[in-house]
Amino acid sequence: MIIFAGKVTCNVRRTTTTPTNANTLCRDKRMKAITEKYTMQWFRKTTLKAVPEWGYLLFAAVVLFFAVPAQAQKVAVKNNLLIDLIQTPNISIEFGVSPKWTIGANVSYNAWWHHVDGTLIPFAKGNARGAQDHVQWRHFFVEPEARYWFCSTFAGHFIGFDAFYTHFNMGNVKFPFGLYPSLKSKRRQGDGVGIGAFYGHSWILSPHWSIEAVAGVNVGYAWFKDYECSHCGTYIKKDNKPFVAPKIGINAVYNIK
Repeated sequence: MIIFAGKVTCNVRRTTTTPTNANTLCRDKRMKAITEKYTMQWFRKTTLKAVPEWGYLLFAAVVLFFAVPAQAQKVAVKNNLLIDLIQTPNISIEFGVSPKWTIGANVSYNAWWHHVDGTLIPFAKGNARGAQDHVQWRHFFVEPEARYWFCSTFAGHFIGFDAFYTHFNMGNVKFPFGLYPSLKSKRRQGDGVGIGAFYGHSWILSPHWSIEAVAGVNVGYAWFKDYECSHCGTYIKKDNKPFVAPKIGINAVYNIK
């Protein structure tokens, strides 16, 4: 079968095939070509366009950092206790891929409103609330990373490098050390990407348990929309800018193998 400019042409070799069988073969090939063409057009218009751009980034990260061979030397599951303190569920998984290198990914997700007095309220779209009675702290964060261990994997000192993507919806938030002061009086919703570097140390507590401390810095770029108040508010403007963010963690680690 040869296709030129959308036209389907059948080349049938000279055999003892009857004219009726040759016509049937040509028709079948033509119908197959037409079906494949319109199936791909439908796929591009529906499935591919339905996936946001960050979805491809997340998919690539999952494939790269979770499709690790079964021969991985060691696997660990972790939870950042500092992120737990701000009521954000989080989990990390890490694979040993050589005597001194590991790769992994960190994921966290917060989908709640927080009252100023500390009460946690699940987010419910459409509920009327005052502008000042809660803190908006909703976000999704994924961060693949690689670590180099100076002694052996999952023990002692290490340095690492990471990349991240986040979708955020925040307002009425007062960050420590005067970071991001504009979020104290407005809501900001958007996306951000970036890279970073960090240093840490892991202490072995038992054959399966350990604890690690991590500190570093991330630099990134965010694009977002600003609104007047944390719950709803009038749209103010669209903006984008670079940012710097600290990376800190105290991780409880469970070594699977």
